[in-house]
Amino acid sequence: MKIYTKRGDEGTATTVLGEKLWKGDIIIELNGGIDEINANIGYLRSVVLKIKDKEQLSYINSILMEIQYTLFKLGGDVSSKFTDKYVSEGDVKFLEKEIDAMTEKLQPLKSFIYYSGVEAAAYSYVVGTVTRRVERVFARALEGKEYPEDYHYINRLSDFFHTLARYINHVEGEEDEIMKLRE
Repeated sequence: MKIYTKRGDEGTATTVLGEKLWKGDIIIELNGGIDEINANIGYLRSVVLKIKDKEQLSYINSILMEIQYTLFKLGGDVSSKFTDKYVSEGDVKFLEKEIDAMTEKLQPLKSFIYYSGVEAAAYSYVVGTVTRRVERVFARALEGKEYPEDYHYINRLSDFFHTLARYINHVEGEEDEIMKLRE
């Protein structure tokens, strides 16, 4: 099977429903953003391999793989314009459970911090900002419509990557870098 089909040569893409959409359509942009998050997670997984504690590395990698799979399901939901519903409340709860588990091991956040630290943590912050951008595209795509679990998932996902960054720094012995506000 060839990787190219030539069907998109005229600026259109086909959804899972068989609907031809202009590649500038908000649904195509949203699906592209989901792919971008997924690819960035793949890169983050390669960077996470540098974590010294192999048990923590395995834990973090398994969560990231689960998120990549859920993003694959989410792309199907978007492509079907939410007639398919593969992402569930359970997927959102999974993120919340992991955020809470990591947060329990961290110092309470009492001020703004710099997005920094070891390479994997710094890149987790990057993935979080990409996720926030995709969330904004998602909100535009849903304007005036009901917000499905998929949207809730993306909203939690950006929180997850912020928490993961802090957690990775913690695991690697790096403290949060406190931002001192200036007048």
